[in-house]
Amino acid sequence: MMVGKRAMPLVAMGMMFLVIGLLVACGERAGVEVNDLPAEETPAVGTRPTPEPTAVQEPEPVLTVQGKEAVPIPTEQMAEAETDAAPVESLAVVRKLVMLDPGHQRHGNNAPEAVGPDTREVKPKVSSGTVGIRTKKPEYVLNLEVSQLVKAELVKRGIEVAMTRESHEVDISNKQRAEMANEAGAALAVRIHADGDNSPKTSGFSVLYPSAASAALKPIAAESRQAAGFIAEQLKAATGTAGRGLSARSDLSGFNWSKVPVVLVELGFMTNPEEDERLSEAEYQQKLAAGIADGIERFLNAGSPAR
Repeated sequence: MMVGKRAMPLVAMGMMFLVIGLLVACGERAGVEVNDLPAEETPAVGTRPTPEPTAVQEPEPVLTVQGKEAVPIPTEQMAEAETDAAPVESLAVVRKLVMLDPGHQRHGNNAPEAVGPDTREVKPKVSSGTVGIRTKKPEYVLNLEVSQLVKAELVKRGIEVAMTRESHEVDISNKQRAEMANEAGAALAVRIHADGDNSPKTSGFSVLYPSAASAALKPIAAESRQAAGFIAEQLKAATGTAGRGLSARSDLSGFNWSKVPVVLVELGFMTNPEEDERLSEAEYQQKLAAGIADGIERFLNAGSPAR
């Protein structure tokens, strides 16, 4: 009986130590779960650590071509491209050069030159032109005076202009003048001349263009005819005179060697006393220049005619 009484306190104490041990073990296990387990094993109860903010990744721009997704362009490259790219407007601009050819020169050159690439006919390379019956002004001087006014009108309108000559002291054949326009890739070549006739009564401007009857000229005939029509209309409006209309020609070297649309404007007759004087008046010259420039501008802004 005495042994049993002493054993009871021992058993009770053992049970107490067992409970304490279990409690400690549970606390340690709880600490491991919070601090050491992977995130997916973290208990739902309790406060999770606040995650660090993550930078928002903006989507890379995507280029589309005709509605289909193309290869994405990195943002940095796109920024560079936008910096280097030309304005949209400039991409649509088409270079339209006008070649002005003030006819003749101070000293003619009578050496023979082929009239065209498909004929054996020859003509003098270039002459000095006619002379005013009353003013005694040489045609080559009048041609350059008016051509310079036409150039000023076109430049004022933002049209690019080149000239075969800006001096009287040159030696440029009619074939070479055509080739200058060809090499420049001119949208239109405009030859400026004045006329002469045996009758002092003949007067009026006219506009010549290459004949479509010539095989060599057929590729440029329609556009040349269109330009000639515009220039004749605008000269009539500017000068208040009817003029002599249009004329198709296949015998002019400056036409036959041309590969670009070309016209020849005869300003009037220097063999007519009244018209000769009028052609040297500053006011009338300005009217002629404005009319020619108006016609050129209309041609440049018009679509190509049906061939």
